[in-house]
Amino acid sequence: MATESEQVYERLPEDETAPLEILYEDEYVQVSTRALVIKRYYFPSLGSRAIPWNSIEWVHLARDANIKWYGMKCWGMGISPVWWNCKARLIVRGSRWYTLKINGVQNLLASNIVVKVKNTYIRPGSYVDRPDLAMAAIGQLIYWNHPHSN
Repeated sequence: MATESEQVYERLPEDETAPLEILYEDEYVQVSTRALVIKRYYFPSLGSRAIPWNSIEWVHLARDANIKWYGMKCWGMGISPVWWNCKARLIVRGSRWYTLKINGVQNLLASNIVVKVKNTYIRPGSYVDRPDLAMAAIGQLIYWNHPHSN
């Protein structure tokens, strides 16, 4: 019996010869043909978590995954069953001190993704800089890797 750390969803596919094509990347996530990588996920090491496409049931924006504002957190697990990666932009946004703005609830729910991994209760969550581009790339790769797409 595999332990929690040995489960298949924690490892990348064995085929290292497969071409790696990155469809979307920002400082929080990477969407590639091999896996969805959530950066700054593990505490306290800030290590990344790679989730192969064949172990993902769905990926939604937080608002579509029925996550409420009180279920979000800057790092770790809040009231919802989502483990959020470390993100500084949960509270404020803007690239310079004079453009900083407080994120509204609707902006937070529209700019964070939640991943449902097969056979797990805790769901990974992450902020994304461009939710429209990220979700387009994720949707394409989930479709390509679905068992019925062949």
